Amino acid sequence: MRRHSSVGADLYPERSRRVGPSSMRAWLRRTALAAWRALREWSGDAAYDRYLRVAAAKPGAQPALTPAEFYLEQLNRRYSRPTRCC
Repeated sequence: MRRHSSVGADLYPERSRRVGPSSMRAWLRRTALAAWRALREWSGDAAYDRYLRVAAAKPGAQPALTPAEFYLEQLNRRYSRPTRCC
């Protein structure tokens, strides 16, 4: 009896595709990059980059803040409001 290695390949084309080392490396790289971006967003590290993109998109806006000025402004904004915890 002859065995077919492509049994079900017509029904499930994704099973017939072989994953080689280069495609695995590409997937791993994309996944690591997405995780790094998510970590930067979660920690607030990407806030200045986002600020620069938005500031550049606004026509006739003020000059962009330096990174030090931006983080000081962020801290002042965060801690200048009263907290109502207790």
